[in-house]
Amino acid sequence: MGQLVEEIRRRGQVTFAEFMELALYHPRWGYYTRPRTGSGPVGERGDFLTAPTAAPLFAATLARMLEGLAARLGQPLTFVELAAGEGALLEGLVGHLGSGGGGVVGRWVAVELADWARRRLHRRIAGLQAVARLEDAPRPLGPVVIFASELYDALPAHRVVAEVRDGVMWLKEYFVVVDEIFGGLCFRLGEPSQEMLGDYLAAHHVVLEDGQVAELRPQVRALHAQHLRWCGENAVALVLDYGYSAHRLFNPRARRGGTLVGYRHHRLVEDVLADPGNTDITAHVNFDDLVGAGGDVGWESEALEPLGKFLALHGALDLLPSAGGARGGLSPRQWVELAAAKRLLSPAGMGSDLKVLAQGRGRAWAAYRQLVTCPPMEA
Repeated sequence: MGQLVEEIRRRGQVTFAEFMELALYHPRWGYYTRPRTGSGPVGERGDFLTAPTAAPLFAATLARMLEGLAARLGQPLTFVELAAGEGALLEGLVGHLGSGGGGVVGRWVAVELADWARRRLHRRIAGLQAVARLEDAPRPLGPVVIFASELYDALPAHRVVAEVRDGVMWLKEYFVVVDEIFGGLCFRLGEPSQEMLGDYLAAHHVVLEDGQVAELRPQVRALHAQHLRWCGENAVALVLDYGYSAHRLFNPRARRGGTLVGYRHHRLVEDVLADPGNTDITAHVNFDDLVGAGGDVGWESEALEPLGKFLALHGALDLLPSAGGARGGLSPRQWVELAAAKRLLSPAGMGSDLKVLAQGRGRAWAAYRQLVTCPPMEA
């Protein structure tokens, strides 16, 4: 959008992290937050699919897990979704559990920065608390499940490139400036805006190769710790995102050029500067930041699981459409549901690319781990 280009021209130059903040979250022009009257950015009619919007199986499986957790704890849960969007997942959960939570969820909280999305959330889900930031919601009294799908990969990231001289790694940072000849935006290399960028890599024992590009989010550890701290001492966190642990994320053979991409109309956009405000921008998550955040506040973390395995562990295969001996086989609707479920379970797609990090503390965490090792018996 022209307004974003003018804002960057006024500033002279911005870090890529600042550009990402403007392009995605500016209240008037940002991709996620600008006012919308039609469909939102997520879903079949948007620019990309998330696991909760890809197939009804996701909400069904998560609802089953919540039922098992509440039953083991003997009390209803507070369910929190970070970056809830228009509420596709929450609406699916309510559809399975009932508008009052069915004794499983006693309180629904949606955290969503966009005003337009919060208004839609209130219309779609009765009794929902929709807030712009988690700290705006009253602290919970009982057990909590907090869920985040593809939140951290959309947070602003600094973009750097390594120069190795005499065996020593030096960083250059990518800045965004206005190309006064062509009128658009372009990258310019400069000295790092923050000393902590080098410190961040050192803390993760990462040394980039000469010419290797990487996206860094030093702020994520503190932010995730803040989210976990809000939940109290009796909670489970499920983080679903694209990413790896640090040693894999910054592997020069696999990701020498970094992981930065854009999406529009379900197509990959390589030039993320070309149409700011109209393009989703994302870069993979360093899950070690989230694990470290858990340790900072006394939470335990399980090993990362591919999405397909996580869903299977929580009974997704039992929820797949079945002909059940009917002479006609699967109905057309069931075939559609089965095809959608394949997106989530297949190792060739989301089932492998998306990872799930489970973290927790207290009785809720103990109950969750029992669910994984001793799943509920079918009636």
